[in-house]
Amino acid sequence: MVKFIMETLSNRSFILQTSSGQCSRLRRLKNGVPQGSVLSPMLFNVYIHDLPDTASRKYGYADDLAIKLSRPTWKAMEEGLNEDMGSLVAYLQRWRLQLSVGKSVAAAYHLSTREARRELEVRVNNKCLEVQQAPKYLGVRLDRTSSFKQHLEEVKAKVTSRVALIRRLAGTTWGASAKTLRISTQALVFSAAEYCAPVWSRSPHARKSSRE
Repeated sequence: MVKFIMETLSNRSFILQTSSGQCSRLRRLKNGVPQGSVLSPMLFNVYIHDLPDTASRKYGYADDLAIKLSRPTWKAMEEGLNEDMGSLVAYLQRWRLQLSVGKSVAAAYHLSTREARRELEVRVNNKCLEVQQAPKYLGVRLDRTSSFKQHLEEVKAKVTSRVALIRRLAGTTWGASAKTLRISTQALVFSAAEYCAPVWSRSPHARKSSRE
Protein backbone atom coordinates (compact mmCIF):
# COMPACT_ATOMS: atom_id res chain seq x y z
CA MET A 1 0.00 0.00 0.00
CA VAL A 2 2.85 2.39 0.82
CA LYS A 3 4.47 1.72 -2.56
CA PHE A 4 1.12 2.30 -4.29
CA ILE A 5 0.68 5.67 -2.54
CA MET A 6 4.25 6.68 -3.37
CA GLU A 7 3.64 5.88 -7.04
CA THR A 8 0.47 8.00 -6.89
CA LEU A 9 2.32 11.01 -5.51
CA SER A 10 5.53 10.82 -7.56
CA ASN A 11 6.43 11.05 -11.23
CA ARG A 12 3.42 13.21 -12.08
CA SER A 13 3.43 15.55 -15.06
CA PHE A 14 0.97 17.47 -17.21
CA ILE A 15 0.59 19.30 -20.52
CA LEU A 16 -1.78 22.22 -21.07
CA GLN A 17 -3.68 22.13 -24.36
CA THR A 18 -5.80 25.03 -25.61
CA SER A 19 -8.99 24.82 -27.65
CA SER A 20 -7.00 25.78 -30.75
CA GLY A 21 -4.74 22.76 -30.35
CA GLN A 22 -1.65 24.54 -28.98
CA CYS A 23 0.23 22.61 -26.28
CA SER A 24 2.58 23.70 -23.56
CA ARG A 25 5.78 21.89 -22.75
CA LEU A 26 5.74 19.01 -20.30
CA ARG A 27 5.74 20.20 -16.68
CA ARG A 28 6.40 18.02 -13.67
CA LEU A 29 4.50 18.35 -10.39
CA LYS A 30 6.66 18.35 -7.31
CA ASN A 31 4.02 18.82 -4.63
CA GLY A 32 0.31 18.39 -3.91
CA VAL A 33 -1.97 15.41 -4.40
CA PRO A 34 -3.87 14.31 -7.54
CA GLN A 35 -7.05 16.33 -7.83
CA GLY A 36 -10.19 14.19 -7.95
CA SER A 37 -8.59 11.12 -6.43
CA VAL A 38 -10.58 9.51 -3.60
CA LEU A 39 -7.31 9.15 -1.68
CA SER A 40 -6.35 12.81 -1.89
CA PRO A 41 -8.49 14.17 1.00
CA MET A 42 -7.30 11.38 3.30
CA LEU A 43 -3.65 11.90 2.37
CA PHE A 44 -3.99 15.63 2.96
CA ASN A 45 -5.57 15.02 6.38
CA VAL A 46 -2.66 12.73 7.26
CA TYR A 47 -0.22 15.42 6.18
CA ILE A 48 -1.76 18.09 8.43
CA HIS A 49 -2.71 15.84 11.35
CA ASP A 50 -0.24 17.69 13.60
CA LEU A 51 -1.78 21.15 13.25
CA PRO A 52 -0.62 23.29 16.20
CA ASP A 53 -2.76 23.65 19.30
CA THR A 54 -4.76 26.86 19.31
CA ALA A 55 -7.13 28.62 21.67
CA SER A 56 -9.63 28.54 18.82
CA ARG A 57 -11.55 25.42 17.97
CA LYS A 58 -10.64 24.09 14.53
CA TYR A 59 -13.05 22.71 11.93
CA GLY A 60 -11.65 21.14 8.80
CA TYR A 61 -12.75 19.28 5.72
CA ALA A 62 -9.76 18.39 3.53
CA ASP A 63 -8.12 21.76 2.77
CA ASP A 64 -11.06 23.89 4.00
CA LEU A 65 -10.18 25.00 7.52
CA ALA A 66 -12.14 27.25 9.86
CA ILE A 67 -11.36 28.37 13.41
CA LYS A 68 -13.85 29.59 16.00
CA LEU A 69 -13.11 31.56 19.16
CA SER A 70 -15.47 32.82 21.85
CA ARG A 71 -14.35 35.71 24.08
CA PRO A 72 -16.21 38.22 26.28
CA THR A 73 -14.80 41.31 24.52
CA TRP A 74 -13.95 42.27 20.96
CA LYS A 75 -10.37 43.09 21.90
CA ALA A 76 -9.79 39.69 23.51
CA MET A 77 -11.32 37.96 20.52
CA GLU A 78 -9.16 39.83 18.01
CA GLU A 79 -6.01 39.17 20.03
CA GLY A 80 -6.81 35.46 20.29
CA LEU A 81 -7.65 35.08 16.61
CA ASN A 82 -4.54 36.94 15.49
CA GLU A 83 -2.33 34.81 17.72
CA ASP A 84 -3.89 31.59 16.41
CA MET A 85 -3.65 32.74 12.79
CA GLY A 86 0.02 33.50 13.33
CA SER A 87 0.61 29.96 14.64
CA LEU A 88 -1.26 28.39 11.72
CA VAL A 89 0.53 30.49 9.09
CA ALA A 90 3.92 29.57 10.59
CA TYR A 91 2.95 25.89 10.52
CA LEU A 92 1.82 26.06 6.89
CA GLN A 93 5.01 27.79 5.82
CA ARG A 94 7.13 25.22 7.63
CA TRP A 95 5.46 22.39 5.70
CA ARG A 96 5.45 24.25 2.37
CA LEU A 97 1.75 24.95 2.31
CA GLN A 98 0.32 28.34 1.43
CA LEU A 99 -2.72 29.97 2.97
CA SER A 100 -5.04 31.52 0.40
CA VAL A 101 -5.43 34.94 2.00
CA GLY A 102 -7.78 36.08 -0.77
CA LYS A 103 -10.23 33.31 0.08
CA SER A 104 -9.90 33.70 3.86
CA VAL A 105 -12.49 35.84 5.63
CA ALA A 106 -13.41 36.88 9.16
CA ALA A 107 -16.92 37.02 10.64
CA ALA A 108 -18.47 37.73 14.04
CA TYR A 109 -21.48 35.84 15.39
CA HIS A 110 -23.53 37.41 18.18
CA LEU A 111 -27.02 38.69 18.98
CA SER A 112 -26.17 42.34 19.68
CA THR A 113 -28.06 44.37 17.10
CA ARG A 114 -26.25 47.51 18.20
CA GLU A 115 -22.92 46.06 17.09
CA ALA A 116 -24.22 44.18 14.05
CA ARG A 117 -21.92 46.12 11.70
CA ARG A 118 -18.80 45.93 13.83
CA GLU A 119 -15.93 44.25 12.02
CA LEU A 120 -13.19 42.05 13.38
CA GLU A 121 -9.61 43.01 12.63
CA VAL A 122 -7.76 39.80 11.90
CA ARG A 123 -4.40 40.03 10.13
CA VAL A 124 -2.33 37.55 8.16
CA ASN A 125 1.16 38.71 7.19
CA ASN A 126 0.16 42.30 8.09
CA LYS A 127 -2.84 42.13 5.76
CA CYS A 128 -6.36 42.40 7.14
CA LEU A 129 -8.68 39.59 6.19
CA GLU A 130 -11.87 40.52 4.39
CA VAL A 131 -14.86 40.76 6.73
CA GLN A 132 -18.13 39.19 5.60
CA GLN A 133 -21.48 39.30 7.37
CA ALA A 134 -22.50 35.88 6.03
CA PRO A 135 -19.50 33.92 4.72
CA LYS A 136 -20.00 30.65 2.89
CA TYR A 137 -18.37 27.55 4.37
CA LEU A 138 -18.72 24.21 2.59
CA GLY A 139 -21.57 25.61 0.53
CA VAL A 140 -23.64 27.06 3.40
CA ARG A 141 -24.11 30.75 4.20
CA LEU A 142 -23.49 31.33 7.92
CA ASP A 143 -25.15 34.58 9.02
CA ARG A 144 -24.62 36.40 12.30
CA THR A 145 -27.78 35.14 14.05
CA SER A 146 -27.76 31.64 12.52
CA SER A 147 -31.16 32.25 10.89
CA PHE A 148 -29.85 30.99 7.52
CA LYS A 149 -32.10 33.54 5.80
CA GLN A 150 -29.57 34.51 3.14
CA HIS A 151 -28.61 30.89 2.49
CA LEU A 152 -32.24 29.87 2.04
CA GLU A 153 -32.92 32.77 -0.31
CA GLU A 154 -30.02 31.61 -2.48
CA VAL A 155 -31.25 28.00 -2.38
CA LYS A 156 -34.77 29.12 -3.30
CA ALA A 157 -33.49 31.09 -6.30
CA LYS A 158 -31.36 28.16 -7.46
CA VAL A 159 -34.17 25.62 -7.08
CA THR A 160 -36.72 27.90 -8.77
CA SER A 161 -34.54 28.32 -11.86
CA ARG A 162 -33.90 24.58 -12.07
CA VAL A 163 -37.60 23.74 -11.69
CA ALA A 164 -38.34 26.13 -14.55
CA LEU A 165 -35.83 24.25 -16.66
CA ILE A 166 -37.46 20.90 -15.85
CA ARG A 167 -40.88 22.30 -16.75
CA ARG A 168 -39.64 23.23 -20.20
CA LEU A 169 -38.75 19.59 -20.76
CA ALA A 170 -42.16 18.33 -19.62
CA GLY A 171 -44.53 19.13 -22.47
CA THR A 172 -47.87 17.28 -22.66
CA THR A 173 -47.43 16.23 -26.30
CA TRP A 174 -43.64 16.35 -26.51
CA GLY A 175 -40.64 16.44 -24.22
CA ALA A 176 -38.60 14.03 -22.14
CA SER A 177 -39.95 10.78 -20.75
CA ALA A 178 -41.14 10.44 -17.17
CA LYS A 179 -38.00 8.50 -16.25
CA THR A 180 -35.72 11.17 -17.69
CA LEU A 181 -37.66 13.92 -15.90
CA ARG A 182 -37.45 12.04 -12.60
CA ILE A 183 -33.69 11.52 -12.88
CA SER A 184 -33.16 15.13 -13.95
CA THR A 185 -35.24 16.42 -11.05
CA GLN A 186 -33.32 14.35 -8.53
CA ALA A 187 -29.97 15.45 -9.96
CA LEU A 188 -30.72 19.15 -10.48
CA VAL A 189 -33.45 20.08 -7.97
CA PHE A 190 -33.32 17.66 -5.05
CA SER A 191 -29.53 17.82 -4.79
CA ALA A 192 -29.65 21.60 -4.36
CA ALA A 193 -32.77 21.67 -2.16
CA GLU A 194 -31.56 19.03 0.30
CA TYR A 195 -27.89 19.97 0.55
CA CYS A 196 -26.98 20.32 4.26
CA ALA A 197 -30.69 20.30 5.16
CA PRO A 198 -30.03 19.07 8.74
CA VAL A 199 -28.14 22.33 9.34
CA TRP A 200 -30.79 24.84 8.23
CA SER A 201 -34.07 22.85 8.22
CA ARG A 202 -35.17 24.16 11.65
CA SER A 203 -34.90 27.77 10.57
CA PRO A 204 -38.25 29.62 10.43
CA HIS A 205 -37.15 30.93 7.02
CA ALA A 206 -37.15 27.34 5.72
CA ARG A 207 -40.87 27.02 6.45
CA LYS A 208 -41.52 30.47 5.01
CA SER A 209 -39.72 29.62 1.77
CA SER A 210 -41.62 26.34 1.43
CA ARG A 211 -44.96 28.12 1.77
CA GLU A 212 -43.99 30.64 -0.90
